[in-house]
Amino acid sequence: MVFCQVCETKVQEGGNYCHNCGAGVESFQNDPEREIIERYFHLGYKYNVIINFLRSKHDICMNVRTLKRRLVKYKLSRNETWRSEEEVKNIIKEEMQGSGCLSGYRKMWHLLKIKYNMHVPRNMVAQILHDLDPEASSLRKKKKLKRRHYLSHGPNQCWHIDGYDKLKPFGFPIHAGVDGYSRKVLWVELERSNNLPEITARYYLECVKEHGFCPLQTRTDCGTENGIIAAMQCYFRSEDSAPHSGESAHIYGTSTGNQRVENWWSHYWKSSSSWWIQFFKDLLDSGRVDIANETHKECLWFCFHGILQQELDKMKLYWNTHHIRPSRHDTVGGVPDVLFQLPEESVAFDCSVPVSRDKILEMESKCAYEEEENVFQEYFHYVMEEEGLHYPSNHEEALRLFFQLVNVA
Repeated sequence: MVFCQVCETKVQEGGNYCHNCGAGVESFQNDPEREIIERYFHLGYKYNVIINFLRSKHDICMNVRTLKRRLVKYKLSRNETWRSEEEVKNIIKEEMQGSGCLSGYRKMWHLLKIKYNMHVPRNMVAQILHDLDPEASSLRKKKKLKRRHYLSHGPNQCWHIDGYDKLKPFGFPIHAGVDGYSRKVLWVELERSNNLPEITARYYLECVKEHGFCPLQTRTDCGTENGIIAAMQCYFRSEDSAPHSGESAHIYGTSTGNQRVENWWSHYWKSSSSWWIQFFKDLLDSGRVDIANETHKECLWFCFHGILQQELDKMKLYWNTHHIRPSRHDTVGGVPDVLFQLPEESVAFDCSVPVSRDKILEMESKCAYEEEENVFQEYFHYVMEEEGLHYPSNHEEALRLFFQLVNVA
């Protein structure tokens, strides 16, 4: 099993890069220190933050002067790095394909850094976006956000957990968990169903297993799919002396009160899902897709679920590494990843509660479920192999593949 040395998430067996942060796996073996430093640098972190990450996450100790010498050696500079404005414009055009057309200049500027390692002035990005789509720029300026009051002492005080059903009519339910203090997205996963308690609990347990701790509290709505999560959280907190132990370790409430994850769903709608909803609605209205037809619905999942999950992974990476401005409601500002992993940077403290390996292993059986054999998905894989078709890498290729498979079926 291989773990990314930058973000510490599990890398798929046989994979060449981390799907969470994009770091290469092979380079870990050649020069792991350089790979880690380069990745943190291109994520836009300040020097002192990079040093703290190196020390606390990778056991690499160095001071600012040493780090700067390394950056010079690796030819990394905060100065503007791009070959031509036309190159930047072409990349932005490509990113604006599909749901990327909803992105503002701050998000696009940040994506250029983390995805293309290009340090470009923000005013240039703003001007290019305005030139390419002036109407969308004007609409974004008119939007206003009303913030609720939210107080938290540090990361892992509360994890907010919820499902997203706006894409569910097309067969794409989503589930996510967000840390209340840092607003870090802990997981965001596309699944065949977000109503099965075993599936949603599996995401929570995998997150606890990855970090080795659980939060002081978890918060969900009153849906039956959250029952196992609530039971696990209360069990993990049944013997410690920290606040909110036992039954109070889980909070049931209304969806409107689940502020942090609802706020992220709002961001996801504005940045991505509204485009996908319109995309699928257009296919339905044109009569080319019939959701009532089981073959069509299964084929939609086969062709589009990978594309949608890739986009969710990209959005998670963007969100966790972008800078959130502080608000007048005592909401701390900063980068979610930094606020979560280095709470001392924001004068906060980690509220997590360690969970023993034995308890985690004991709970794994509670998440076990037998996945029903799906003849449609097996048949589509068979057709792909027999016809020599390629799996899609964007929504246009996925749509072409959909029509090919539907015609064969």
